Amino acid sequence: MKAIHTIDSHTGGEGTRLVINGLPPLRGATMAEKMAETSQSLGWLPGLLLREPRGHKDLYGALLTPACHPLADQGILFMNNRGYEPMCGHALIGVITSLLESGLFPASGPEVCLVIDTAAGLVPTWTKMQDGRVLAVSFENVPSFAVSLDAALHLPGGTQLTVDVAFGGNYFVLVQARQVGIELLPANAGRLADLGMRVLAAANQQFEVRHPEIANIDRITDVRFIDKLKGTDSGSRNIVVLGEAMIDRSPCGTGTCAELAVRYARRQLRLGETFTSQGLLGTHFTAQVVREIQFPGNPPPYPVIIPRIEGRAFLTGYHRFILQDDDPFPQGFALTQSG
Repeated sequence: MKAIHTIDSHTGGEGTRLVINGLPPLRGATMAEKMAETSQSLGWLPGLLLREPRGHKDLYGALLTPACHPLADQGILFMNNRGYEPMCGHALIGVITSLLESGLFPASGPEVCLVIDTAAGLVPTWTKMQDGRVLAVSFENVPSFAVSLDAALHLPGGTQLTVDVAFGGNYFVLVQARQVGIELLPANAGRLADLGMRVLAAANQQFEVRHPEIANIDRITDVRFIDKLKGTDSGSRNIVVLGEAMIDRSPCGTGTCAELAVRYARRQLRLGETFTSQGLLGTHFTAQVVREIQFPGNPPPYPVIIPRIEGRAFLTGYHRFILQDDDPFPQGFALTQSG
């Protein structure tokens, strides 16, 4: 019988199940190596913890592990219902909140600064505290950049979309919602999940991606459907599809960074300009481009930026999950969701 302890939170409505103990040590000299090794040795874990009967199809997760980089305070690996991802913004906010409000990481003063080691690189964070509660978490994400703008994407059946491809900690396809004729509303989540999976499959067949510095980040993992945000010229409403037909309830941190990179490449966004990212449930992240940097070696074709994201998470529970030897669903299950 396995026993795995977690702290659960939600960020903008999207859950993060943080594993704090119950797993063997994770091996690897870098976080990217740890992610690759964990995908093999703990490939069963996302199904067990994130899918039914212990979770649900759209739940997200994270693992604590010692940092590999000497400048980092903590290492974190991220997982969706299908496997592991290099980076996740909403989960990072949830993990920081869980660590500080539970007392696992000592907190003193009105602001706590932690550097997090991820498979996509180092991520500095700043947390506003009051009376032991986390009021907001902001982080400067890994270098983000556009790869392709206004690229043609062909779907089975003859549909053609014009999309952007960008990196914001994960590789994204960004699709303007007006092209697909589906409003970004909770009632349409199933249709968007189905379409998102078809877009992901086609994009990975037609577009080749590979991170300039981290060779095993070489696949598009997320689709971000984008619409105008009413009442502002510097913001958007979005729904992100990832994993196995997952719908992100939050405004999606890495997706916001990818969108910032695209907007900056098009000169639609200036350094320091505040950008509002609204998710499926109407919750918001605030974001901005804090600086432009240069990549050595083989740089991307568009400017590389450092984005900053701010949001808030809330604790939802402390759990001790059990897997018995004769459980018929050791990797959980997911019922098919029709669009």
